[in-house]
Amino acid sequence: MAANILIPQRRLQGTHLLRVEAALLKKHYDFLTSKIINGVLFVHGYCKPTNYSITYNYKIVYDPAKTPKVYVTEPQICYHEEIHMYADDNRLCLYYPRDHSWNDNSRLFNTIIPWTHKWFLFYELYLITGKWEHPYVEHRRI
Repeated sequence: MAANILIPQRRLQGTHLLRVEAALLKKHYDFLTSKIINGVLFVHGYCKPTNYSITYNYKIVYDPAKTPKVYVTEPQICYHEEIHMYADDNRLCLYYPRDHSWNDNSRLFNTIIPWTHKWFLFYELYLITGKWEHPYVEHRRI
C-alpha cells in the first residue's frame, strides 16, 4: 500500500509527528481542517452518516503525549452510558484501550477518523432502536 511509505515504523516526536498527521489527514480527507497550536493538533470535521441524517460536527484534540480525544461540537449530545461516551468530558468512546487498537504507531487518518464516522452511524441506530448496536466491551460505571 503506497500510504505506508509515509508512515515510519518508529515513533515520531512532538511537532514532527503532528506535521505528519496533519499532512496525512489533508491527503486523505478534504472535509477536515487542522491546525497545530502549542504542540497540540486540532482537527475539525463533519459527518453525515446517511442522506437522511443531520450533519454532525466534531473536533479532535491530539497531544502526542496522550491519546486523541474526539468531541461532538454540534449538535450537543449529552452523556448517556448507553452511547459510549466518557462521563468526565463527553468525548467519544471509540475503542477499548486495553486491546491496543490505538498505539504509538497509529495514525489518525486510518483509525480515529473512520472510527469517529462509524460512531455517528451507530449513534443514529441507537436513536432508532434504543440499543448500542456495535459490539463493545462493557464499561458502565457502577
